[in-house]
Amino acid sequence: MNKNLLILWIFYKKLILPAGLFSLLFYFLFQSDPKTFGLSFLLILPLLHYFIYELRLKNEYYFYANFGFSKLFLWIFTVSLGLTVKIITYFL
Repeated sequence: MNKNLLILWIFYKKLILPAGLFSLLFYFLFQSDPKTFGLSFLLILPLLHYFIYELRLKNEYYFYANFGFSKLFLWIFTVSLGLTVKIITYFL
């Protein structure tokens, strides 16, 4: 269990920090509403996933596949994470 969380952390540390920073940038640029942060996070996280892992680091999927994480699972988890942040910020 801890190994799986560590592998997921290795995958998402390249995505969460830039997505959070870009979302904060949009949050401060357009309006001070938490819904803006959630919406931008929902849109930016999959976009970063695509640019980083589909275009730039295509072969890293083999590393995650060796630990049992398929490409489809990682995409579903990325979208689920974005939706979770969007739902949380909707109620703030």
